[in-house]
Amino acid sequence: MSVAAHVVLLTESVTSRAWVNVGSFLLGLLLSVWIPVALVSLRWPTARLNLPIVVAVTLSTLGEFIALLQVPEVRTGSYLSFLIMVALWFGLLPLRLSVPASVMGFVGFALLVASRPVHDLNLLAYLGCTTVVIAMASSFGQQITTVQEEAMTFQQESLTDPLTGLPNRRGMLEYLHATHARLLRGEHPGFTLVLLDLDHFKLVNDTRGHMVGDAVLRALGPAVRQLLRSDMMLCRWGGEEFLLLITCTTAQQAQAITGRLNGVPLRLPDPLPEVTFSAGAVLAHEADSVAGLLDLADRRLYAAKRAGRRQLRWDTQGGSSLVN
Repeated sequence: MSVAAHVVLLTESVTSRAWVNVGSFLLGLLLSVWIPVALVSLRWPTARLNLPIVVAVTLSTLGEFIALLQVPEVRTGSYLSFLIMVALWFGLLPLRLSVPASVMGFVGFALLVASRPVHDLNLLAYLGCTTVVIAMASSFGQQITTVQEEAMTFQQESLTDPLTGLPNRRGMLEYLHATHARLLRGEHPGFTLVLLDLDHFKLVNDTRGHMVGDAVLRALGPAVRQLLRSDMMLCRWGGEEFLLLITCTTAQQAQAITGRLNGVPLRLPDPLPEVTFSAGAVLAHEADSVAGLLDLADRRLYAAKRAGRRQLRWDTQGGSSLVN
């Protein structure tokens, strides 16, 4: 639509030989064509277009104002063009740039208006007040945006384990409660919880150092994802414990997926040591609540430890069969 409008304006200007506006309309046409090309074909992020848009519109508006040196009076439309340019500055530029640009722009425009034989100082005063209102509104809006972004960052950090970058216990619990509620409403196909605990992890810290231990914890997430290759969510539950939520519809599917974990050592990038883990697994329908599922997974994890570690258990007794 913008392209069509600029084509019409450019055609009318050429037809009527109004050469003063041809440059501005041509620049607007080029900008209207360039924006969708940059967004769709070049896949530029929207923020990357801010500066080119500001520069193009500013140059186009300055071209319009330079042409006013040949007329006896600055028309109302030029006041509107100035306000549009100021609003664009405050909308796309940080305040440290938009404020001085607006001040210098207003001073320049005021000198232009005052230099014309016919001028309306009252209208110029209204323009100044409107510019201040735009600046205040923009400043308030940017402050709100900054606060919202900081709040979102804080919330994300509060749900993320700083060492591994995985969701932490709080983040996983929120996700788990939401998923379980969807399951009860019939909106989720089902899931399996697997509580993992690295075997003899203290020995890694004691013999290889805590730096290596931290590296092992960071590498565990990618290693588990590489091993399972399924729809899953992994979190650091605490210490060397990790909780895995795997989306699966049947007990047989759960057994097939978790079977890739049973007794399998995790091969981490060199020079990190190979690690094994004990695990307890539970199907979503085996308990009525999230707390019940976690308690059952925890008891099965300790059954795996008592049975010699390096295994995944579906029971708390002596067998390892899956509960259907």
